[in-house]
Amino acid sequence: MPRMLSIFSWKRKNSRHALLDRRLVGSLSDRKVPNLRQLKYLGRVLPLGEYRFVKVLFIIIAINILFLGWRFYAGITEQIPTTGGTYAEALVGEPQYINPLYAQSDVDRDLTRLVYSGLLRYTTERKLIGDLAESYKVSKDGKTYRFKLRKNVVWHDRVPFTADDVLFTIRLIQDEKSHSPLRVSFKDVRVEKKNDYEIAFVLSRPFAPFLDLATTGILPHHIWSSVQPENLFAASPNLRPLGTGEWQFQSFKKESDGSIRSYTFIRNERYFARIPYLDKLILKFYPDSDTAIQALKNRHVDGVSFLPRALRDRLTKDKDLAYYSFNLPQYTAIFFNSNAKKDLESKAVRQALAYAIDTNEIIQKAIAGEAVPIAGPLLPGFLGYHDGITPYAHDPEKSKRLLETAGWKKDELGFFMSERKEAKNEEKRRLEVKLTTVQRPEHVATAELIKKDWEAIGVTTQVEFVEPSLIKTEVIDTRQYEAFLYGAIIGSDPDLYPFWHSSQASSPGLNLSGFSNAEADRLLEDARHITDEKERSARYRKFQEIVRSETPAIFLYSPAYNYVVARQIQGIRDGKQLIYPADRFSDLSDWYRNTKRKIRN
Repeated sequence: MPRMLSIFSWKRKNSRHALLDRRLVGSLSDRKVPNLRQLKYLGRVLPLGEYRFVKVLFIIIAINILFLGWRFYAGITEQIPTTGGTYAEALVGEPQYINPLYAQSDVDRDLTRLVYSGLLRYTTERKLIGDLAESYKVSKDGKTYRFKLRKNVVWHDRVPFTADDVLFTIRLIQDEKSHSPLRVSFKDVRVEKKNDYEIAFVLSRPFAPFLDLATTGILPHHIWSSVQPENLFAASPNLRPLGTGEWQFQSFKKESDGSIRSYTFIRNERYFARIPYLDKLILKFYPDSDTAIQALKNRHVDGVSFLPRALRDRLTKDKDLAYYSFNLPQYTAIFFNSNAKKDLESKAVRQALAYAIDTNEIIQKAIAGEAVPIAGPLLPGFLGYHDGITPYAHDPEKSKRLLETAGWKKDELGFFMSERKEAKNEEKRRLEVKLTTVQRPEHVATAELIKKDWEAIGVTTQVEFVEPSLIKTEVIDTRQYEAFLYGAIIGSDPDLYPFWHSSQASSPGLNLSGFSNAEADRLLEDARHITDEKERSARYRKFQEIVRSETPAIFLYSPAYNYVVARQIQGIRDGKQLIYPADRFSDLSDWYRNTKRKIRN
């Protein structure tokens, strides 16, 4: 009991002390509201419970003030891109010629697109606008194209750009010793310098796709003029490019075996159009799509140049990635080379192989449904497209009948054999086809399904996969294949001459089937020189009928171009209309990583 009284007396005493303290503090000032200096003594004046309540109240008020302040600030400002940051992308393959005269592979085109500028360029809607040329005029007869050049353009080394650079580039293309694949398109063109900033192209006769040629990158005369045309392939500027484009070469890294590991470009601060937001661009090279995608997963890069459908599931759970789908004038086909395989000289054999393929199964299983079946070398929406020609139906029984008609007979194992010996002491042989394709998931999966379909009708099939970095030099240039599964990009103008004219049957031509037909050649030649769209379209429709009848290739599908990039990289337009995969960079100046806020207008 005495202890309880003692505690009660202590509380009452302390309560009186607190009351006296409050009166003392109040007597020091006439203000009933404490000032900021006095607030720090609240813990000594107020009871613990009241002090905690006031503290929480102050925190709530502060949060509300900050929230309201931010709402007000956000209301009068907007977030905009600002300069800075790096974008790194993984590419499959390795660069060889960063040179607009020779760039044929996707990797070479990607790098060339960044460094060099043409007289004209395509927008993300596939529309031609001025690039190095600020304007142009076409004569009434369609034979003369006159370009007025920009005067504020300098090369990356600050040397002024002039008409001399254009004149030099075109004449270099026309030189037989340069061996440029573009020579066939420019060989009948006369180029004339009118003054330092005006140049004219004079054609012997109208050439409908000429403006498309005006997108060819221009080389610097002061860099390349010292290189002999026959030595262009080995010249160092092929790997250390210097142009007028948005991006300037800084450095590259090599592996111990000499292969190129990466390229680094910096923003061209003297670019004649809008300067990019990003400071730096790094392109890293990988042998296949698997390793490229793994690099993205490990955050060694911010994007991958192309996302195969078969590998998309490996990334779908990653919420930090954004997916884009672009339209590309591309088709995948099987090109037959009868020069390498005599059995493929038979139209019946080629058609039998076409009827054996289940294209719809390929689209669903190899491309995840992201493609449309096609019937010929022109795609829907392009001038001259023939909607009366349909894809080959999947008809294995018709395939077998065609082979039997062509003189093939099944053996006891169900494989087709020749009915006669080709030479003395030679046994009858099986019908066998070697299918070559690039080592990419989409093409690998497609090739395996084709092998299944061909062997199902009794045709022995061997599949050969070639690394992307070797596909041009070891397969396309040498024409070392019997049947070649490959993706062809037809460009913006439906000029089929480079792909199907008999004069283009050997490298550097792109007639991968070695197709030769006199009437087809005449139609392609006429279509190049007719400016009337109706007449030109009629030539292409007739050409497609010949190709369908002769079957130099089996046209399979036209795929979408899928692209994946980290969400931190913004400003990328979805649904862009590309000419080549490199055109995914056509709006690269709009891409950004950093932002800032500014007062709204």
